[in-house]
Formats: sequence, C-alpha cells, structure tokens
Amino acid sequence: MTIAIIGAGIAGAACAAVLTEQGQQVVVFDKGRRAGGRMSSKRTEHGYLDLGAQYFTARDPAFKTQCQQWLSSGIVTHWYGRLAQVTAEGPQASPDDTLRYIGMPSMQAPVTRLLGNVDVSLGCQIDHIQFDGQHWLLHSNGAFIGRFSKLILAIPQQQAAALLNPVLPSNQTLSKLFELPALLPCWAVNIQVDQPLWPFDGIFFKQDSQLSWAARQGSKPGRCNAGHWLLHFTAEFSQQHLEADGDTIAQHAMQALKRLTDKTVTGQVSHYHRWRFAQQNPDYPIQGAVHLPELALGMAGDWLNGGRVENAWLSGRQLAQSILA
Repeated sequence: MTIAIIGAGIAGAACAAVLTEQGQQVVVFDKGRRAGGRMSSKRTEHGYLDLGAQYFTARDPAFKTQCQQWLSSGIVTHWYGRLAQVTAEGPQASPDDTLRYIGMPSMQAPVTRLLGNVDVSLGCQIDHIQFDGQHWLLHSNGAFIGRFSKLILAIPQQQAAALLNPVLPSNQTLSKLFELPALLPCWAVNIQVDQPLWPFDGIFFKQDSQLSWAARQGSKPGRCNAGHWLLHFTAEFSQQHLEADGDTIAQHAMQALKRLTDKTVTGQVSHYHRWRFAQQNPDYPIQGAVHLPELALGMAGDWLNGGRVENAWLSGRQLAQSILA
C-alpha cells in the first residue's frame, strides 16, 4: 500500500512519520521549496525571520514528550519572551509560566526532522486528483504523478476543497466540512525600526482594528537582530485588504506602529507575506482529523483541530493511528 500525503507542514509530517515508522510506504508532496508550511522562517542577511508561526506550546502529554525529545536534540529551544497585552489602557505586562518553543535554527526544523525518513517531493504542486473507486490518481501541471491506495490531504481547508471539488456534490460528509471557512487570512510584515518601541518581546493586541500580534525577532535565539519587529494583522483587516499590494500593506504597518506607540517611528519594511489561510475561525467546529475509508481518503491539519502547532501535530498523528487501526 502506497500512501500519498499532500502537504509537508507539521500535520502532514507528523502523519507521515507515524505511518513510516509502522512500515507503510509514504510519499509526501508539497508545492513549496522547503517543508514547513506556516512553520517557516525566511533566511535573511540579518538572520532568520519567522513570518508564520511565532512560537508553539505543549499541553498534551504526547506533544510535551515530543518537544522534550526535540529539545534534547537541539531541534527546538525555549523562547523566554517578555509578553504584554495592549488594550485601551495601553500595553500591560502579561507574564505567565507557559513554556514556549521555537525551531532551531529555523521554525521549520521540527518538521524537517519528522520527515527525515520519508520520501518527500518538494516543488511539486498537485493540481488534479481523481478517485477510480480503489486508487487515487495524482496529476501536476498536466503530468501524471502516480496511483496511490490512500490519499491524505494535510493542506488548508480551502485548498483541500478545491482539489476535492469533483467529488463534493456526491458526498454529504465531505461537503459539510467546507460549508464554513475554518482558516482566515493574515498579512505579515517585518519592519526594521530605528528606535526602541516597547520594553517587551511579544505583544498581543486584543482590541485593535488592525494588528493582532507583534514580536521583536531579536529576542529569539538565531533570529534577526533586535531592531526587527514582525507584525501580524487581524483576520478582518487581512480579509478587507486581501488583494492589496505589499507596498500598501507596508504603509499600513508603519502607520499602525506610529499610532500604537504614539511615537515618530522610522524604519524600513524589509519583508511582507500574505497568508491566505492562516488564522483559525473560532466558529469552526473541532473535528480532530477526518478518515473516510470508503474513499481511501483522510484529512488532517490545524483547521480541523482548533488551530495551533500542537493541534496540527495531534491531528496528523490521530489520522495516522486511524488508518493503521
């Protein structure tokens, strides 16, 4: 039995690792040049820059064990950032005892480790799939890629819906999964500022109409220097400006910093990235993972399990265990 997994993020990698450990033949496909998905860091002349996931935490016992193994192997390290919340009253320190992790030397390091013994085909975008009743036939750019006895989609909900569109009308179970959007967009902007902004390393904006998060990248081991601040815009703002060009978003970012710090902020926007499917919709019901044996089909990802890196990992493992049962 050969299993195809589309998506080399943390969910697909976790699923592939479990299946491979149990002797299954697995091939992972991803359109990106590197594995990681939203767990990705961009290499710059100043160090790595985290554009997607900023850190991750561990609550589930199994994931705590996994994080300890990664920590012992140097795959992750702790981030002891000084956190704050900004409300109408301004920034307030928000310390806690939560252990936060980042990948080393970049955020995708844990994903790369999970895929160490897996056959991975990067830079391969699967754009057409077909189920013949027993096997899934995969195509990329008009070329036939292969025939697989099982298919796992470990990609964002909207991308999975696009691939499955031919079979959705005839399957009510599948159709219901796509009635409500699970993932909302997020614009990410990095600004190299010329002056200190806040005496904190990570800031949650609870009531702002534009920003949801800011992180001083230099507070993270191996990342860009202290002057680099990574901003995430809210889902609402990102949706409203989804098709805006990067320069326009960069201007909004600079204006937001000036407004929130009440300072004359100077600096340069070095990077921006539009995540079309990133922030979890709190109204989407938690599914865990989806396994449809009659279609030889499975789906995993944070969108099915409440968001967060940990939940994506748990979703991938849950699906693998269901397939192996």
